[in-house]
Amino acid sequence: MKEQLLNKFPEWYKDLNPDKYYMVLSNDFDSYYSCKLLKHLFGLTIGGFYSLDSGLYLNPERSEGKEPIFIDLSVTRCKTFDNHFTFIDNPESINPNIITNIYYKKFNGSTLALLCSLFNRDLSKYNEESLTTLLCIDGWYIGYYNKGGKYKDVNIYWYEMLDMDKYLLPLLQEHDNQYFVDFISKYGLNESITMIDNHLHCNLNVGIPKYEFELVQPVKRQNMSTYELRSIYSNNPDSIITAAECYKDKYSVCRKAV
Repeated sequence: MKEQLLNKFPEWYKDLNPDKYYMVLSNDFDSYYSCKLLKHLFGLTIGGFYSLDSGLYLNPERSEGKEPIFIDLSVTRCKTFDNHFTFIDNPESINPNIITNIYYKKFNGSTLALLCSLFNRDLSKYNEESLTTLLCIDGWYIGYYNKGGKYKDVNIYWYEMLDMDKYLLPLLQEHDNQYFVDFISKYGLNESITMIDNHLHCNLNVGIPKYEFELVQPVKRQNMSTYELRSIYSNNPDSIITAAECYKDKYSVCRKAV
């Protein structure tokens, strides 16, 4: 990872002690594979699950007495590894978008890619399937081909910033957009993880935790404009739990349920 990005991150990621922290999983495979990587590297366990539709669930046995690290979640406070774009500053967020405030120049890759770069994973040891997965998770390949490659320079910028260009660009040059679409379909990378009767559920057998969770912070989910969110945030910032600009000037927001 380039120093100009790395030096802007808070440094809590340098001490990921499993006795101090637990992970909060979200509903997609970007979060899930990121959790798997952090468990492999540091022994962190999943102690929580965040549903954008219902709220924060915890497993007391694995979370009590520890601090959460949210994985692939645009929380407005608390530690998080994240890739979403938002105007709300969370000083504990590790997110490449810290170096841009222009939407169309945002980091368009995954939290998994961020972690691979941050923790210096040796991509020379990754086979083509693993590298393709990095490009497919969260659709990191799309901007390279979209609109005839009009914005491919943004993708290339971020491949270079994460020091992955020499591994990922040859794959993009060798294949076309449909190759990645077919890969996602073949491996079910767009599947979701949900909470059903306080247990995690996924249509694919990927080894998600089987223990029970309990809802501790209900939320209401809303879609709103940047203008609306700025108004709410200026008057009642504590009511906003997550906020991500999913489209230009369009936010997906979770607020505390009254």
